[in-house]
Amino acid sequence: MDSFSRRSLLASGAAAAATTALAGGPALAKAAVKSGPARGIAAAVSESISKHGIPGAAVAVARSGAAYYSKGFGLANLETGTPVTPLTVFRYGSITKQFAAAAAIKLASLGKLDLKAPVSDYLPAFKALKPFTALELMHQTAGLHSDESEEAPSQASAAKSQIALASDIAAQSKPFDFDPGTAWLYSNANYIVLGALIETVAKIPLAEAMATLVFKPLGLTSMAMDRSEDLVPGRASGYAQTGDAARPFVNASYADPSQAGGAGAMRGTVTDLVRWHSALLSGKLFGPADVALMTAPGRLRDGRLSGENRFSPEDVHYGDTQYACGLLVTGPSEANPSILHYGSFYGFCAMVQTYLRPNVTIAALCNTDLGPDVPFRGIRKAVVSGFA
Repeated sequence: MDSFSRRSLLASGAAAAATTALAGGPALAKAAVKSGPARGIAAAVSESISKHGIPGAAVAVARSGAAYYSKGFGLANLETGTPVTPLTVFRYGSITKQFAAAAAIKLASLGKLDLKAPVSDYLPAFKALKPFTALELMHQTAGLHSDESEEAPSQASAAKSQIALASDIAAQSKPFDFDPGTAWLYSNANYIVLGALIETVAKIPLAEAMATLVFKPLGLTSMAMDRSEDLVPGRASGYAQTGDAARPFVNASYADPSQAGGAGAMRGTVTDLVRWHSALLSGKLFGPADVALMTAPGRLRDGRLSGENRFSPEDVHYGDTQYACGLLVTGPSEANPSILHYGSFYGFCAMVQTYLRPNVTIAALCNTDLGPDVPFRGIRKAVVSGFA
């Protein structure tokens, strides 16, 4: 299955050499490098590299909104031998979804978008279908069917606009997996349509809208909606594992990330990604009510939490973890509550997670597909134990 499929984008994570300081200053960076969390992170990533789980990775940690640690490991490009640094640019994959949700909420706060109105009020291609709202798109309860083919998107299909991609979703022979608002199912189609909605309401291309609404106001200068034709200084190359120790990696399959739209088209650095959660949760993008909306678990039309009626029996592994607006929110069974998400896109995988009680955020980016030897679990364990 391709690395932009619903399962590989999220399920693996949900179930489961240069040092650069962030904005906290050199003294903080030196202290962090000697700390327990730093040693644990280095051990986890080094083990992954030695097992050919990844070519390289960038990891950053922030505490109470302040920079704590950032480091690059391994290689950004296996052919040139270029090392990963904290300023290396990776593709974020499905982490894009929380940014798209934030952009929609920002438009709503400006009075330009009604999150509870039928999306067909803005996108006429959906007029003939059962109504659903922007909030249901963000909560993954709209029910839109996502056509997860085995092949990477073609060059021709990738050239379509976001609105054209949404129109294709509306024109599917089976547009819904279930009636809108009645169940929960992770679907890239929901967020591709959300991207088209943002583009329509903002009246500018999605890439410009995301920059105007989210990236620029927060100073996240490395972040952008990626396109295959963009020349990006410091960009990592993406790889796929082979399972052959003699030839552990090959170049990832081609895919134009613009095809993923609001579901997975972003790129950026690990330093900006760790800053993002701190900025979001501290209210730098919008007010407390909107932060609460962004992080509140979604509900079905009958009032139940969306996780109480998961459409696919395969999603039992989520347990009491709920889906908010592009974010997973851990449930009462989790002793250390957090918000998180994972992403994967053709040779890249990513994670960002904030533990709420110690107010610690972890971001990690790798230039290979999600797999059993990707070091996210070990990174998370090192940070959690270090701040317990």
